[in-house]
Parts: sequence; structure tokens; C-alpha cells
Amino acid sequence: MFTILDRYILREVVPVLLVSALLYVAVFLFGFFYVGSRWLDGAPVLKVLTWLGYHVPGVLVQVLPMAVVSAVVIPFGRMATEGAVLATQAGGVSLVRLLRPVLLLGFLLAGFSLYLSENVVPESNARVRGYWYDELTTPGHGLIRLRGKTVPLGNGIELFFSGYDWAHRAMTGVRLQLWKDRQVTVIFADRGVYQGRDLKLTGYRIYTVDYAAIDGLLSASDAQLPAQLQQVFKNVSVPRSEEASTTIKVGLSRDEALANFADPLAADTLSLSEAWQRYTDPKLAPADRTDAGLAFHSKLALPLANVVLVLISLPFAVYYGRSPGLSMGMSVMIAVGYYLVFLLARSMGGLGMLPPALAAWGANLLFAFVGWRLIRR
Repeated sequence: MFTILDRYILREVVPVLLVSALLYVAVFLFGFFYVGSRWLDGAPVLKVLTWLGYHVPGVLVQVLPMAVVSAVVIPFGRMATEGAVLATQAGGVSLVRLLRPVLLLGFLLAGFSLYLSENVVPESNARVRGYWYDELTTPGHGLIRLRGKTVPLGNGIELFFSGYDWAHRAMTGVRLQLWKDRQVTVIFADRGVYQGRDLKLTGYRIYTVDYAAIDGLLSASDAQLPAQLQQVFKNVSVPRSEEASTTIKVGLSRDEALANFADPLAADTLSLSEAWQRYTDPKLAPADRTDAGLAFHSKLALPLANVVLVLISLPFAVYYGRSPGLSMGMSVMIAVGYYLVFLLARSMGGLGMLPPALAAWGANLLFAFVGWRLIRR
């Protein structure tokens, strides 16, 4: 149950949190706009704002820990300067007790960040690239960015297309292939068009070849050869009409394919549950498992930074936040320090110098330990 003291602290903290979050989001969005402005000449303002809006969920997950630091350091620094913190301590209220409402707020923000990471961020990050190519830079023709690339589409399917039909917004010279052990199914098509998570292929031919059965051709007699050939060529499907079409269900939508493979700057489109499934996949290679472990644990550790940074921000605010300017500078220093440690530990994890879990959680453990020691001092 909230006491008068809890409500007073939240009245001081929440407005600073909201303003800081808006400020940091605005700074990040301006950075995206500045980097992309050279390609946005003549683009409608509403479309540019929509594109920036798709960045917001992902940016919010990144900046909330920074906003939490400001929301603790600035109000508590002012309360310490005005003697409010000393007065509460004189009345028998410890710093640990002052933490209660702010820690609760940190846990709420951590839960909110986890919800965004699972349900909102993957789709919005995918839409960022899809909207960029399909609405802003090459309207309706974003798929041309994937021409000549081999693109894994999920469900074990790989896509390649050699050309692009601008008039019909279709891929041309399409090849889909699906391997299962030493057996491959290859679909060739004259044209391919995305329909949600489906690919509609026109002018298609399907061939299934079992390479394991080819070895049997070497020892087959003339009488056995026809039957053995049927074992090699499991399926051959060539429709009578050149305009015949078929629909193949794939794992990635048009936006997700663009987000993952259009350029090296694409944002992460994996949800928390998808990252866990990839991390626990028994078929994953050791190097890929390290990357998957870093991705999964980072998606958990960063939202929990909303709680950890409360622990270290409060003692710094109380002991050193003697002026608004100093408090603001200190909040930036703590936030930047956390992200530097977080990224350094992740880099060490990627190089194999630290286990993935420790690399992702290292910054949280270090800052929580230092913060708790300062509080108990």
C-alpha cells in the first residue's frame, strides 16, 4: 500500500521520467532522420513521420534505462540539496525505504519493455526497413534490394531471384530450394510476388532430387536403372500452362525479408520467444549458439536495467547531486557508463572471452553490486 511518502516521491519522479524519455526518443529519432535525410528529398512529410514512428518502440526499449537514471538523479539530487532526504532519514526512514516506490516503477518499466520486445518491437523494426524501401526511397519496389542475393526465408526455404519486373512489381528468374538431409526440392518460376507470408509463383517447375540415391546408380544393372532413377528424381512437376501458378508458404514476410537482408544496418526483428527458440535449437552450430545466447540474454538484461540503474542512481543523487547541472551531468555519465560496460561485455562474449549469459548480464551485476554497496554504506 502506498504511503504519503511514496506518493510524494512518485510525484517528483514520474514527470522527470516522462520528459527524459521523450527527450531521448527525440534525440534518437533526429539521428535517424539526419542519417536518412540525404535520401528523403521530396518525400511527403507524413510518410517521413510515419517512418520515424516505426522506430519508436525499439528506441523506447533502449532509452528507458537512461530516462530512469535521470528520473532518479535529478529529483533525489534536488531533495537532498533541499534537506528533504536528511529530514526523512532523521525521522527513521532509510535510503532502502526511499527506494521502494522507485524500484516498483523500475519493475513496471521492465515489464513494459519486455512486452514491447515480445509483441511490438519485432514487427515495428521490420516495418522500418519495409516502409523505407517501399514507401520512401524506391516506392513499391523495395524487393529489388534483394536481387542477386540468396535469402533464407524460414521454414528451411532459400530464395534467389535474378531480376525484377518494375511494371508488375514482381521478382523474375525465381529459385526456391529446400534441403532435407541429402534431398533437395527446387522450384523454378518465371515470376514471384509476395502475398503476406506467401509467395505466389507463376510459370513454375518443381524438381525433387535425392542425392543419396545417386550412389545406387553406380551399381545398378540395366534392368534396375529405371527404378533407381525414380529413386533419384523423386518428383518432377511441370504444368502444361506457362501461366500456371502455385503458392508457397514461407517463414518471413516481405517486410521481414527486407529488414533482415536489404542492408547491413537492419534492426533486430526477433521476439524474445523466437530468440529463446533459436538459442535452444539442438541443431545450432556452436558459434551460432553463442550469438543466439547473447541475443536472448541481452533481450532480458536490458529491460531489467530499469531496476538495476535505480540502485546505483539513488546514492549518487543523494551524495553528489548538489545542483541541477551536476545532477544532469551525473545522470548522463551513469547511463553512458552502463551502456559502455554492457557493449564491452557483449563484445567479449562475441569473441568467446565470456560465456553469453555473463556477457549479457555483466553490466547489470556490476552496477547492482556497486549501487547496493553505496546504499548500505
